[in-house]
Amino acid sequence: MSVLTKVFIVLLVVSSIAFTSMTVAVVARTPNWRDLAEKYQEHARVADTALRHEIAANAALLATLRDDVQLKLERIGELETGLQAARNEAAQLRAEVAKAGAERSSAEAMNRGLFAQLQATEQARTEYLKQRDALEKTQIDLQQRNIDLSDRVNELTAQVGVLREQQRHYEQQINILRTENERLAQVARAPSRALTLEEPSAAAMRGVTPLTPVPARAIRGKVLDVSGNLITISVGSADGVKKDMVFVVHRQGQYVGDIQVNMVDPNRSAGRVVKANMAPRAGDDITDALGLGESSG
Repeated sequence: MSVLTKVFIVLLVVSSIAFTSMTVAVVARTPNWRDLAEKYQEHARVADTALRHEIAANAALLATLRDDVQLKLERIGELETGLQAARNEAAQLRAEVAKAGAERSSAEAMNRGLFAQLQATEQARTEYLKQRDALEKTQIDLQQRNIDLSDRVNELTAQVGVLREQQRHYEQQINILRTENERLAQVARAPSRALTLEEPSAAAMRGVTPLTPVPARAIRGKVLDVSGNLITISVGSADGVKKDMVFVVHRQGQYVGDIQVNMVDPNRSAGRVVKANMAPRAGDDITDALGLGESSG
C-alpha cells in the first residue's frame, strides 16, 4: 500500500467522524434521537477503534517502510562504494591498457629492429657462404698445387740423390786420374805437381767419360726407395741403363708394374710408375723390359 493511499484512508476516516458528529447533531432534534444517537455513538466508537487500529497499522507500516528505506539507503551507499571501486578499477585498467599499448608499440619497434638485424645477418650469411665457397675452391686449388709441389719435391729429391751419386762418381774418377797422373809422373821422372790436374766441378767434366759396358744380358736390380710415384732402383748407367728405358717390377714371380726411367746415375736410376697392378715397394725385383722380352723369346 502506497503512502498516498494511506493518506486518503486517513482523510476518509476523519471525514466519516465529522459526518457522524454532524449527523448526531441533526438527528438529536428528531424523535427517538436518543436511540439514534446511541447507535451513532456506537458506530463512532467502532469507527474510532477501527481508525486507531488503522493508525497503529499505518504506524507499524510506516516504521517498516522507514526501516526499508534505511536498508535501501545503506544498499545505495554500498552500491555507491562499489561504483567508486569499479570506477577506480576501470581507471586502473585504462592505465594498464595504455601501458600495454605502449609496450606493444615498443615491442613492434623492437620487432622491426630485430627483423632488420635478421635481414642484415642473412645477407652477411649469404656473403659468408660465398666467401666459404671461394675459400673451398681456393683450398682445393692449393691442395692440388700442394700435391704437384710434393711430386716436384720428390722428383727434385731424387734428382739431388742422383746428382750426389754423380758427384761421388766424379770424385772417384778425379782420384783415379790423380793416381794415374802421379804414376805417369813417376814414370817420366817429373815432379807430380807439374802434371796436377785442376779439380773440375760437377758440370765441367768435358774430358771424362765413364766406361759404360754394353750389357750382354738382361739388366736386373732391386727397388731401393719408393717416394709417391717416384721409384729409385739399384742399377744405373754403369749397368747399361739409359733414359726412357722401361723396367718391369715383380715380387716373388708376381707382376707388380712398369716404371720408366727419367734420371740416370752411374750406380742408380730413378723413374715413375707408368703401369701397376699393385703398389711397388722397396726390395721388389726389377728387370728391363727389353731384356725380359729377349729372355722370354
